[in-house]
Amino acid sequence: MMRTKIGLSVALLLVMMQGFAQQKADSIFHLSIQQCIQYALSNQPNVRVAKYEVGKANAKVDEIRGIGLPQITGSANFLDYLQIPTTLIPGEFFGGPPNSFEPIKFGTQYSLTGEIDGSQIIFDGSYLVGLEAAKTYKDLSTQSLTLANIQAMSAVEKAYFFALVNNWKLQMTTADANRLKKLMDETEKMYQAGFTQKVDFERIKVNYNNVKTLETTMAKFLTLSYKSLKFQMGMPIKDSIILTDSLQNTPINPDLNADTSFKASNRIEYAIAQTNLWGSRLQVRRDRYGYLPSLVLIGSVNRVNQGETTDFFNGSQAWYPTAIIGLKMSIPIFDGLQKSYRTQEDKYTMQESELQLNTLKESISLEISTSTTNLENALEDLKNQQENMRLAQSVEHDTKIQYEAGTGSNLEVVDAETSLTEAETNYYNSLYNALVANVDYQTAKGTLLKK
Repeated sequence: MMRTKIGLSVALLLVMMQGFAQQKADSIFHLSIQQCIQYALSNQPNVRVAKYEVGKANAKVDEIRGIGLPQITGSANFLDYLQIPTTLIPGEFFGGPPNSFEPIKFGTQYSLTGEIDGSQIIFDGSYLVGLEAAKTYKDLSTQSLTLANIQAMSAVEKAYFFALVNNWKLQMTTADANRLKKLMDETEKMYQAGFTQKVDFERIKVNYNNVKTLETTMAKFLTLSYKSLKFQMGMPIKDSIILTDSLQNTPINPDLNADTSFKASNRIEYAIAQTNLWGSRLQVRRDRYGYLPSLVLIGSVNRVNQGETTDFFNGSQAWYPTAIIGLKMSIPIFDGLQKSYRTQEDKYTMQESELQLNTLKESISLEISTSTTNLENALEDLKNQQENMRLAQSVEHDTKIQYEAGTGSNLEVVDAETSLTEAETNYYNSLYNALVANVDYQTAKGTLLKK
């Protein structure tokens, strides 16, 4: 019986451990760079806020449009005249002396009124411009969403490349530590056997200790770079990701011979500046339309019940209807020159928008030239570092052969491996710089979102 209970407990424990392992495995995401970008376009906070702004803009357009639709309100009014109003009637009507008055109370103590009022704008220049401005606001929110997508893509790509570089550096450092550990053990045995000096062993041990310290530092730095990537994606920090792309398989094929001149249609920032300028022009037009009269169709229907009791619905007291329809024209005459000063302010705002648009155009042209030059330099440096790495690999290979043949020293092997590690580090750093320069180049030309 005891063995049966122990067996069941072990089985239950294994099932629980298996379920925990499955749960843990499910929380790990294997993601390529494109998958990270797609995740960010749905979850990155700035992108989500931009999407909310688009929704708000759509609602604002409908709200403004609703102002031009018929406006209908209903109301009810109950009055209890604690003192019935008094009206003075000339006394001559009652046989009194001339110029005398008799106070007479008219009305009932209770009154109930039900009313429906309606209005419809026939013409209002400010409303027409406001409706167009609301549509412009909608366009601006859509453009801002596009800009947020581009910024998210750029940030995720750079963070992804940075995590790949740090991952490779950690692997390289671990491999260096393993090679040095093996060489250190061999040198220690040779020193104990009297075939080498103590200083040779200690120099290798110093290098080994430094590499182990660097390995610990790189492991922490890699964890931080993964957190940075998840932050840029809008992914919870507690989730785990495994990067499926590699630096070597990431293409860098920019067409540097293509036309790099400024094209307004390629940069969303320029489109946003144009929309802002159009919005400021609409504001000036709205100020001018404010001097025009507005015309509104109005109507009202009501029924009144009056009596000495509050039994308005028993049929003993009559309801008296009233209905009116008319036009209301509002003509601005003098407002203390408020419209005039507001128009001046909005004209200055429009001029600022025009200046910002022209400045942005020049800035984008300079950005394209700068990013092109940076990418050219990065590609040239990448080519040189690749050649240096090839030479360092050749030297390290020959040095090992000489050491194994007994014609070289272990210190020469250490120096060759150190030089190879440095060459590889420089190559992958230059590769990362080239990838980032390529992202900046595509962003400057406005092609990042189109790829």
